[in-house]
Amino acid sequence: MTRRIHHFPRKGSALLVVVLAVSLSVVAQTSHLRFFVDPDGKPLPFQSNEEVEEFLRTAEIVSSERLGAGLNNPLKVLLEKDGIRMHAVFRDVHVDQREIKLTDGTKFFFRDDADFECAAYELGKLLGLDTVPPAVARKIKRTEGTLQVFVENAMSNAERRKDKIPAPSAGLDYWRWMVQWQQIQMFDNLIYNEDRNPGNVLISPDGRLWMIDHGRSFRRWKELPHPELVSYMDRNVWEKLQTLDEALVRERLKEYLNPYEMAGLLERRRLLVKHVQKLIEEEGPGGVLYTMR
Repeated sequence: MTRRIHHFPRKGSALLVVVLAVSLSVVAQTSHLRFFVDPDGKPLPFQSNEEVEEFLRTAEIVSSERLGAGLNNPLKVLLEKDGIRMHAVFRDVHVDQREIKLTDGTKFFFRDDADFECAAYELGKLLGLDTVPPAVARKIKRTEGTLQVFVENAMSNAERRKDKIPAPSAGLDYWRWMVQWQQIQMFDNLIYNEDRNPGNVLISPDGRLWMIDHGRSFRRWKELPHPELVSYMDRNVWEKLQTLDEALVRERLKEYLNPYEMAGLLERRRLLVKHVQKLIEEEGPGGVLYTMR
């Protein structure tokens, strides 16, 4: 697994909170649904996540082609319904082995499963995150898998680095960039994502980061893989993380996680809350929490 570390400097925390609030105001006020466009670049008419999910489940598949990317080379499909067209990504991998040898070592109780795309999306909704594109379970030609909204006009972080496009290094754009990476690292710790790499972080033209390809997440282990990477957290996400209803989590994710994976997730949530609480005790709320307004 390739993991890039993004740290915040530990200074000027009071100013940091103000800067972050201003730099993210446009994103916070603009619904994430407005980032989804049709193949011609025209905004899609959806007004809610539920409308997007229903479209993914019921729209006709007009065409499909291999993306030629990722370990499992998913399909890019064109959906159409009531004159609306949208691209989506179909993944159908379902690997479940007690032990497997991979290039990065031997893995035990290993799952690489398209169902985790839905689990990540549903968990993101519970936390108030809107950077995991909507995903639903769907069968295509008797093959069970998941369909996820394709983010048009985005490049992967791998493509950015290959083309030598520099990441923001100063000013508000820098802080916005770093905040988004902190959110990714928080989420990856929570879901125990073993495969976050430059290829599965997408960058919209406006600099928004999207998390995709969670097939190797939701491990059963009851520990945070990299808590040292979590230094800051959005106040709204923090509140939702603390008050996350266990029964609701079980209800929303029961179709995608087995009992051991569910238990691991719930324990990591407890550990993540404990980790952030410790940071707040050491740094003060203003040194850890920021507000997107």
